[in-house]
Amino acid sequence: MTTFLLELKTRWIDFFTKHEKIIMFLFKFAMALTALFLVTYEIGYIEFLKSPLITIPSAVVCGLTPAPVTLFVISFFVIIHLFSVSFRLAVVVLLVFAVMYLLFFRICPKAVYVLLITCFCFFLHIEYILPVVFGLFFPIGYIFAIDFGIIVYYILHTIGSYEATLTRSTGVNVQVLSHIAESIFRNNSLYAVLIAFTVTFILVNIIKRGSFSYSKVYAIISGVVSELVLLVVTDIWLSAGLSLAAIIAGTIVGTFIAFILNTVIFPLDFTRIEHVQFEDDEYYYYVKAVPKRRVAASDLKVTTINAKDVKERATMEFTPVDVDDDSGS
Repeated sequence: MTTFLLELKTRWIDFFTKHEKIIMFLFKFAMALTALFLVTYEIGYIEFLKSPLITIPSAVVCGLTPAPVTLFVISFFVIIHLFSVSFRLAVVVLLVFAVMYLLFFRICPKAVYVLLITCFCFFLHIEYILPVVFGLFFPIGYIFAIDFGIIVYYILHTIGSYEATLTRSTGVNVQVLSHIAESIFRNNSLYAVLIAFTVTFILVNIIKRGSFSYSKVYAIISGVVSELVLLVVTDIWLSAGLSLAAIIAGTIVGTFIAFILNTVIFPLDFTRIEHVQFEDDEYYYYVKAVPKRRVAASDLKVTTINAKDVKERATMEFTPVDVDDDSGS
């Protein structure tokens, strides 16, 4: 199984190297199109912006441009939809997006895709696979992208749940806005998930950086235990109303995905560890070298041999040649 996965990884790297531009375009296009679809699904108050003639070209633009443009386009759609029902609500959400950009995404623009994936997983109700998997493969600073993704999801989901109230009101009063804000910022499930995901992500990041053998395996196990305990404790403490069955199923699936990806992305062979020691004028260096497992992708070529062709070739190659007999001359 491991050999097959490593061979698959080698083939994927070769394929990605040859078609990098096309693959990245398709990835960014798919991310943007999915995000725009979810925005229009949750808060699609303007019918014009829900048209494929608008969303698909917008996604194409996102696919051809850097990550900050994707964030700007999606934010633009959200704000315009909200402006159609409430100026005040749109301003509040705009301020939230501005704070997100100024605090983090201006410095690390590619983390926009982590935010989007976080939102997608919450919309699909598979969010519990995230903290361990993301903690294993992303730097510790990416926790801000995950937390912002959780907040954005709860904002959009809460506003979407008030769609009937917002659409039938000609002018949204302060009382309705206060009720929406209270539903967002006093949502105990939001805080329970934020606490559990943040602590688990940081814990996995710290343990995976250890110099001891199988540090990433220990990081996965510690993260799974941490996530389960924190979600259950915060659920009881805050009365968040989280689904225990969903938590258990999500962590099990997340563990499986993390182990598979760890085998493929970090194929370390701890049976052949080497310890190297050297020095310069100022320091002694003690280095622990762990070799990677490498499997060359098999490149088999099957040649079909036709018996008739072989016979004809043999006849041509071994046809006797007449030799003049000069013995009688």
